[in-house]
Amino acid sequence: MRLLKSPAFLAVNLGHLGVDLLNGQTGVLLAALSLSLGLRNVELGLIATAYALTGALAQPVFGWLADRKGGGWLAAGGVLWMAVFFALYAVAPARWALACLVAAALGSGAFHPPGTARAAQAGGQAATAASIFFLFGQIGLSAGPALGGLILEHGGRAGVLAVALAVAPIGLFSAWALRGPAAHAARSSAAPARPAPAPQVGLFVIILLISGLRIWAQTVVTTFAPKFYLELQWPASDSGAIVAVYMAGTALGGLAGSALADRWSYTRTVLITQTLSILPFLLFPLAHGPAAYALAAAAGLFNGGPHSILVTMAQRTLPGRAGFASGLILGLTFALAALGTSLTGWLADQFGLLAVLQVNAAIALAAALLSLLLFGPRRAAQPAAAD
Repeated sequence: MRLLKSPAFLAVNLGHLGVDLLNGQTGVLLAALSLSLGLRNVELGLIATAYALTGALAQPVFGWLADRKGGGWLAAGGVLWMAVFFALYAVAPARWALACLVAAALGSGAFHPPGTARAAQAGGQAATAASIFFLFGQIGLSAGPALGGLILEHGGRAGVLAVALAVAPIGLFSAWALRGPAAHAARSSAAPARPAPAPQVGLFVIILLISGLRIWAQTVVTTFAPKFYLELQWPASDSGAIVAVYMAGTALGGLAGSALADRWSYTRTVLITQTLSILPFLLFPLAHGPAAYALAAAAGLFNGGPHSILVTMAQRTLPGRAGFASGLILGLTFALAALGTSLTGWLADQFGLLAVLQVNAAIALAAALLSLLLFGPRRAAQPAAAD
């Protein structure tokens, strides 16, 4: 692919792969620690919330810095930060390992705003270009749970050290590829010669709520599905594999949804994909064997469809501030999802993990209903063909 021949674009994509390869393991790693430490579901949810909020709330700040100082150093530093703290997780005592995981989330918060802004500015069709970037991240999120399950089953917690050491060179390559003037592309492109159009705050809020709901559903799967299947006596590798299948579906859905949106309609793609995710979310926790994997993949496919579309739309609601807009939408989205995950942990202790996994169907329904508000008068956040 032509874009990937650019060292800078390749660096942010590989960085996204490395960051989310580590992010993707957190659910499995937390589930294993929760069993060894005797944590309740509400405690597991709170720790997952702390991890998500640490990275999420830092993203608008890092996005603001990227617009003003250039994002190359933030992107590379974020990858290296995560590698260091996941390495510490591998060797620290159990309770300190939890603290290392939460601290690692700052690296994710530093990487995503400049990485997303650089991807969206790559040229061509914005949603498609952004979807390449998000595809690399989703591949990491998909491989992470399966890799984490295999590591825990065969090498224990210390095996995470090998993954951290494998990710570190990506950070070093990013530091080289994003050095010098190229590292300031986000800043220069964020300073238009004429005054930018007024922000569309109302539309941004709608996009934020839809995005927060769909990430909430995704986080419920990645946080609680591993423990649900471990309690059903599935091997750790299989409990990670079903989350990996879900995230693989999300990766494919994000790529297909973005391509469809650029050629057809942003708003209709969001509505249809969120609606189609409802039934798989309801059924996959009830299924066994191959059917469980097929339904998990379908849930991920449809729930992942709107991801890069919503980020691209959000960037256009805040013209001239690509890094800040990326950090704000991603940060607030994951913050909302994190708060929802904390609530989900409490509900799991009251009603069981099966019930809360099925609640994802209601979350998807709410996102689909909210997406109806994207229709109506033409929005500046969408291309002319979007409606």
